[in-house]
Amino acid sequence: MNAWHGNHATLWMIALWMTFAGCAEDPATSGDSNTLYSAELADTLLMGMADNAEVIVWVPGADRALLVSSKARKLTLLAVHEGALQIVAEAALFPEDSSESELTNAAVSSDGSWAVLTRTLLLTDSEGAQTACEGELVFVGLTPDGTFGDILSTISVGAMPDSVAISDDDAWVASADERDGPDAWGKCEVPGTEASISIVDLSAGPSAPALAGKLWMVDGDTGPREPEDLCFSADGERILVTLQDSHEIAILPLADVVTGATSTSETMTLIALPPNALGALPWPDGITRFNDMNGEEHFAVAGEWNDTILLLDAAGDVITNLPIALGDIPEMLPRVEDEGSPRFSPDSLTTFVHDGRTHIAVTLRHSGAIAIWDVSDPIAPVFCMAVGVGKTEAGADDENGSTIRPEGITASPHGEWLLTANEGESSVSLVRSLAGN
Repeated sequence: MNAWHGNHATLWMIALWMTFAGCAEDPATSGDSNTLYSAELADTLLMGMADNAEVIVWVPGADRALLVSSKARKLTLLAVHEGALQIVAEAALFPEDSSESELTNAAVSSDGSWAVLTRTLLLTDSEGAQTACEGELVFVGLTPDGTFGDILSTISVGAMPDSVAISDDDAWVASADERDGPDAWGKCEVPGTEASISIVDLSAGPSAPALAGKLWMVDGDTGPREPEDLCFSADGERILVTLQDSHEIAILPLADVVTGATSTSETMTLIALPPNALGALPWPDGITRFNDMNGEEHFAVAGEWNDTILLLDAAGDVITNLPIALGDIPEMLPRVEDEGSPRFSPDSLTTFVHDGRTHIAVTLRHSGAIAIWDVSDPIAPVFCMAVGVGKTEAGADDENGSTIRPEGITASPHGEWLLTANEGESSVSLVRSLAGN
């Protein structure tokens, strides 16, 4: 029996045991609340359909989170107070911009005083035809004293950036400049536009970022290499990037890009991601970093199209290809029943340490929910539960699934609170732990 089938059988038996032994009382949750991490939906705040709430990031140092509404180009600072969400401050960016440009992602500094946002830029001529696909990083202040959302600086990066990460020491920023070309169902129609990864030096602070290097992507045999999501290793020396359309992970040594100023993806390590048991490829989306029970660094990747969570070791090699089993997700939650489409569609991930054990939480777009695993032992991860989010779910088991469509997710360091940005409903949900912290 290989490792994948062993893990699958173990998880299936656990799911069956939880089904018959009893779960949390909330009908939109599953999991053994007596022995595993358990949580419930505490609050959902509607943001207005025009906002397109999409990105949520925990702000260190306080029970607060930054929400990015991409199409409205709006920032909202949220506080968790007495088990509910409260708006602390809001700011609309670039109100004069009438184009389809969006704020697509965000990362927050280690002290919570500033954030960096990715901004796509679609330039058009007088007749509305696209002339250029560009992108920039926008650095903003997060202090809720009347200056919240004030722009500290901007810097040009590659075309159509889709995600951004900050090194743990706040010294470097990396952006995944997706390009978003039409061959990958994207928005950029300008021929010759290239995908890239940009590295920004913050040695002079967020008010004076400097472009330190750029790595141009070279498409592979398995599809366009368009960077989707990325994260730094703990030591800040490497960047791991999901390449969705080519089903790969790219590992980029920071020093190589900074030293070379510009280079191509032919010089970095590329790791092919495996299909699931049915042969479906993953189309990897979100990536996050975590430590196992021995303190060893690992990474988790969401297989958006084949309903898997891929757990990687420090070198980026896949050690567990974890399926989301049918028995894991409560039947009352929506899912997509359409041949060739994922039932659950895992999207974004976050990690937290609860009661001394490491967990990952993943948004399931097609089910309007989050799923949580204990990954303290990444060779044998344990499913904890699934929790439905959103205010008013109108989805079903059909070709569309959930109408909530959670996308972004974040967690407080010890898992007391998990928050999701629900793109379909344009809302924010707050999930609270039911166990002691």
